[in-house]
Amino acid sequence: MSSKFSLLVSMPDEGPVTHELDGDSLSLGRGPDNDIQVLISEVSVKHGELKVDGDGFKIVDIGSTNGTLVNGAKVGSDGTALSPMDKVLIGATISAYYVPSAVLASTTAEELIASIEAAPKSAPTPGTAKVAVAAPVAQPAPGAPAAKPAVALPVQPGAVAPGAATVKLDQVRPGPPAPGPARPPGVAPAAPSAPRPAGGPPAPGAPPVPKPVSPVPLKRPGSEGAAPPSVPLPGPPKVKPD
Repeated sequence: MSSKFSLLVSMPDEGPVTHELDGDSLSLGRGPDNDIQVLISEVSVKHGELKVDGDGFKIVDIGSTNGTLVNGAKVGSDGTALSPMDKVLIGATISAYYVPSAVLASTTAEELIASIEAAPKSAPTPGTAKVAVAAPVAQPAPGAPAAKPAVALPVQPGAVAPGAATVKLDQVRPGPPAPGPARPPGVAPAAPSAPRPAGGPPAPGAPPVPKPVSPVPLKRPGSEGAAPPSVPLPGPPKVKPD
């Protein structure tokens, strides 16, 4: 039975070496008794271990000199769970790649490494899950009527929208009168003028009263330059003799 995952170890000036991950635990280091041997001085003799963790593996650093990183995050003694296409840095210069064996069967190791390097993963935050789980959608109770979708009703021009308040004109109270023009500072308001007595002199500051205009008599046509007609006066009464 073939393994589910493989570890591609990229050696300097050499092509990547494929190690199939079989068994519950595999040792990793510079010593010849390791399951995965990396003959580089920067790698400790007993550098780390790969242990089965659920359906995959986790890598544990067992006190190496130059340490181990997964996607840039330091690996401790408790280990770090590996996800497909994770990049592992062993020491300071040796890169390894955790890939599914089924993908490796249809793609070359060089192509897989190039694709992982083109889209590097960020370091996981401690205490956070790697896989985001979508929140479940609430389902209606059995036998409950299905909710009807809201239908937007067309509003006719001039119609009052539902819920709008209606105000009658007789309920609207007039507001305070608009303030007049501002008076310059230091100027007292003008006092109301007292009524002027009939026939007396005008009060100080009161506007002048216009004089009455006498009507002009109209002349009749043709009467210009003609003397007024004379009216004969009656004389003394005549006395008849007896």
